[in-house]
Amino acid sequence: MFEALGQYMDLLMDAICVVDPEGLFVYISAGGERVFGYSPKEMIGRSMFDFMHPDDHDRTRALAAEIMAGQGKVDFENRYLRKNGEIAHILWSARYSESDNIRIAVARDITHQRKIETDREQLLQRLEQLALYDPLTGLPNRSYFYTRAQQALAQSTDIAVAYVDLDRFKEINDQHGHAVGDRVIRAATQRLQQNVRSHDTLARIGGDEFVVLFERVQNQSDALAIANKLLTALDQPIELPEGKFCINASVGIALAGLHGNDLESLLLRADDAMYRAKRLPEQQVMLAST
Repeated sequence: MFEALGQYMDLLMDAICVVDPEGLFVYISAGGERVFGYSPKEMIGRSMFDFMHPDDHDRTRALAAEIMAGQGKVDFENRYLRKNGEIAHILWSARYSESDNIRIAVARDITHQRKIETDREQLLQRLEQLALYDPLTGLPNRSYFYTRAQQALAQSTDIAVAYVDLDRFKEINDQHGHAVGDRVIRAATQRLQQNVRSHDTLARIGGDEFVVLFERVQNQSDALAIANKLLTALDQPIELPEGKFCINASVGIALAGLHGNDLESLLLRADDAMYRAKRLPEQQVMLAST
C-alpha cells in the first residue's frame, strides 16, 4: 500500500505519517527526518508521544479522539522534541480511515516561521517599551502619562496632577558625572514608586522632573497628604559608593475642576506651583493658586 507511493512521498518536504489507533507510527515518509529530526526507522513502531513535547500530550490526545470520531483536522499545531534537543513546531492536517483503522496525517515543520513571529513580537514589545517608557528608570514617559491622564480625566473629576522636581540634582550631575547622576535618579525613582498608591501613575518627563497622576482624590487635603508622603520619601540622603547625596524636591499640585478641566491647564498650573515652592527656603508642597 505504502511502497507504491513511497518514491513520490519521499520527495516532499513535509512528512506523511500513518498512525494506528494506539498512536504508534506505522509509516513515515523520508520527509520525517527533516521534520522530526529522527529517521523513519527510529520512529516506526514507537508511540508518537515518545517524541512529542510533554506539555502538548493532553491536547493532542483530545484531538486524536476527535479525528478517530470522524472529524478531519486541518492546521493543528503541536511541538516535538528532535534528537538534538531542539523543539520543532509542527503543523498537522489529519484524517481517519475507518476501513483501514488508521490515522493519516501530513506534518509540516513551521519552526522557522514561529521563530520569525516570536522575534517580531519581541521587537514590537521593545519598540513599545521605548515609545512609552523611560529607559533609565522604567517609568512611564511623557507620552504614556498624557494618554493615561486624558483617559482618567474623561472618566472622573476626582483627579489631581503633581509636578515633582528634584532639587540640587544639577549640582550632583556637574560635580560627580552622569553615571552617578543616573544612579541618584534611579534611587529617587524607587522611593517615589514606593510611596505612590497602586492606582496612581508616576512618570518621568525630564532629567530631574516627574509628574504624578493622583486618581480618586476627593479634596485638597487628600492631594496634599499624598504629595507630602512623596516629599518625605526624599528627605533622607541617597547613599551610594560615591557618597551621600541630598536631593529633596519641590512639588506643585493642581486639582481637576478647581484649577482646570483639561490636562494642559492642570500641568501648567502644577508646574507654576512647583516653581513657587522651589523659591521657598524649605521644601514643601504647594497648591496651584485659584
